[in-house]
Amino acid sequence: MIDPTLHNTEEILRLLQLEQLDTDRYRGQSHFMGSPNVFGGQVLGQSLHAAGVTVPGRRVHSLHSLFILPGNLKLPIEYEVERVRDGGSFSTRRVVATQEGKRIFVMSASFQQEEEGLSHQKPMPPTRDPDTLESSIVKWKQSASSGRRPFQPVPVDFRADHAGDIYDGHDGKPSKQVWTKSPLALPDDALTHETLFAYVSDYGFLWTSLQPHGIRMGDPRLQIASLDHTIWFHRPFRMDEWLLFAMDSPNASGGRGLCLAHVYNRKGELVATMAQEGLIRLREKRA
Repeated sequence: MIDPTLHNTEEILRLLQLEQLDTDRYRGQSHFMGSPNVFGGQVLGQSLHAAGVTVPGRRVHSLHSLFILPGNLKLPIEYEVERVRDGGSFSTRRVVATQEGKRIFVMSASFQQEEEGLSHQKPMPPTRDPDTLESSIVKWKQSASSGRRPFQPVPVDFRADHAGDIYDGHDGKPSKQVWTKSPLALPDDALTHETLFAYVSDYGFLWTSLQPHGIRMGDPRLQIASLDHTIWFHRPFRMDEWLLFAMDSPNASGGRGLCLAHVYNRKGELVATMAQEGLIRLREKRA
């Protein structure tokens, strides 16, 4: 049993399963996360699901996406998949997400049949065992009563191996390490793990670029939004086993912040790499 006041894993798994409207056309719903806009990770995960169900027998190895317009929580989202190509080893899909006929998100994804090949990786950085770390979820719920930010249940546990939590470290460095795992055992279906990964990958990622500037969530001057998001999947993984997100921000300029992440399993295998650029615009308060 999981605590429903902390985790909504089953709800999110259902949310990522889309209703099929027609051939290569799907519809998804949204859920409230404390903002009037649709959570970017939700659109990312639903788009990956829409593309993935059209490529049986092949696993996603990369996706590249652009956030175009904020999504409206009150409206369903329609996803249309274009089957760009099915080759001998790779398949390419393009997904367009719309609301009321307007494009809010586009994604290109590539899928590959399983094969062996040359292998090397960037080593896993030193980190503490997740079982020795306190859950960030419990701290979020406790801090919600102070008015810092409203608490909403999340589908996974987060444990930060740095001073602070997944949203803001306290040491001023443009980097952080966060362990993540589903509190529920998940089915063996690879697409389930990959879509949940995509959903979770948007949690607190962009905030890494704010840490050197002492800006935290809730700052009234801040306008923040994801602009693009890329994931490369290197090796199989499970979301119900601990994954370490080692994040850093190599640059911020022009009102944008760039963030990178290498994701490792508990054995130290590099399972994915992510990149995201987002708007981090500071606006002066009006008198």
